[in-house]
Amino acid sequence: MALLHHTGAVRIYGKVFGTPPFQNAAGTSVFSDVDTYPSAPAAYVPTTGMTIWPLSNGVLVGNTYVYSVLELTPAGLNQQSVKLATDQSASSVASGSS
Repeated sequence: MALLHHTGAVRIYGKVFGTPPFQNAAGTSVFSDVDTYPSAPAAYVPTTGMTIWPLSNGVLVGNTYVYSVLELTPAGLNQQSVKLATDQSASSVASGSS
């Protein structure tokens, strides 16, 4: 049974820092920094308040290429959004398929 208002399980490879769209015209990463996770946990991410940024060429994060960044809206005032890197395409995340 799927969780209502959540994506399917996505693997999160780290937290991304920088400004969208995260790639320049040549398709090269423009992350200002990446905090990679030691393992890639599977997570269900809320679809409400989420923006999916596709990475058309894929970007190497740790030992894995990631193909989208999930930007979660801040939960309160004066907080930054959280940007998570996943190996799934934007369309896979949006459709809820793994």
